[in-house]
Amino acid sequence: MNNQFYRFLSSLEDISFRKPTDDELEKLQEISSGKLPELFMEVYRTAIPEEDAESGDFVFYGIERMQAENTDYIPGANILPFGLFTFASTFIGDAVCMDLNDPQFSVYLCSHEFLCDEEEICCEENMEHLPFTYENVLKVSHKLADSFAEFVKLLAAGEL
Repeated sequence: MNNQFYRFLSSLEDISFRKPTDDELEKLQEISSGKLPELFMEVYRTAIPEEDAESGDFVFYGIERMQAENTDYIPGANILPFGLFTFASTFIGDAVCMDLNDPQFSVYLCSHEFLCDEEEICCEENMEHLPFTYENVLKVSHKLADSFAEFVKLLAAGEL
């Protein structure tokens, strides 16, 4: 497959892929409201990681784990209603999310500590409390890339 995201994932050590089931693909479409970028979906329609795939500071998920991260775990379950889809994380539990509201699918690193409450965001450094809104979630999150495609290019170049 000539997909840069697939080439990146397949370059990781100890990763194996398998074909997704129809049920898994339906779950992925359901939790993302069918809005994931083609660069991402091309991979997950044909070959999904059998287990979490680790790369540098990130852990990339298979479909079952994405479902759990976006529906059961924090911050994913708290920010998915805003259109922020968790597809990976850091080793300390911060979510790596695509903004499904953005046609370019910008990618953010969202803190599990700041975003653990559905009513307010508490930035411990300056003790600022903000209402839990889409705009404020983006305000306290670190933008990793302006698009999912740029995120993949930065990963492949070892710049993240």
